[in-house]
Amino acid sequence: MVTVTNRAGAIHPVWFVFWAFFLCASIYFLFDSVGDVLSPELQDGSTTWNRVVWYVGHAVVASPILLIAPFQFMPGLRQSRPALHRWLGRVFLASCMIAGLLGVYLGATISLPGSRIPLTLLGSIWFCFAAIAWQAARRRDFVNHRRFAIRALALGGAFVWVRIINRMQGEIFAFMPIEDLQETTKEWLTLFLPILITEVWLNWGPTVRKLFAR
Repeated sequence: MVTVTNRAGAIHPVWFVFWAFFLCASIYFLFDSVGDVLSPELQDGSTTWNRVVWYVGHAVVASPILLIAPFQFMPGLRQSRPALHRWLGRVFLASCMIAGLLGVYLGATISLPGSRIPLTLLGSIWFCFAAIAWQAARRRDFVNHRRFAIRALALGGAFVWVRIINRMQGEIFAFMPIEDLQETTKEWLTLFLPILITEVWLNWGPTVRKLFAR
């Protein structure tokens, strides 16, 4: 999630590929998920208010995250236009916090019992990461601000990761004969994998490289 630069200070081309993939996948799955929730078949026990309105609100609030993130994590904007970076950062983190709270409600009321805990945890942790990043910026602790903003982005992209897993669910979980078990495992992976990959990138990887360096 961190923009990598080469020795000359230019952004490595792999990050343009990453952001292009992330944006395209986000937009595709966003329209796909909104189309699903607006379909006439709602989950058991749901109504237009407690499902559609909350879900669409969650999607609308989270949408700016997808567009702002590529600019916020590229060093050029931070260095050349710090005021713009700060205002975009406020919108980014506020969207994460509001969408996280809406996600807590949606996770707690989903019809699949096995999905409630991981989705509720995901929304709660997402809110906390964004709130910590906000407070770190206020305290001018920009190292922790950056780290927790990256963590917030990783969980903000969870709806992309879960749908990528969903496309391959039959093959990945072929050893699980029960569909509800597959769904529950998918939701836990959606919470666990972004956090794991982010921590490997931010903390564990650099520590291991130092420990095993010649």
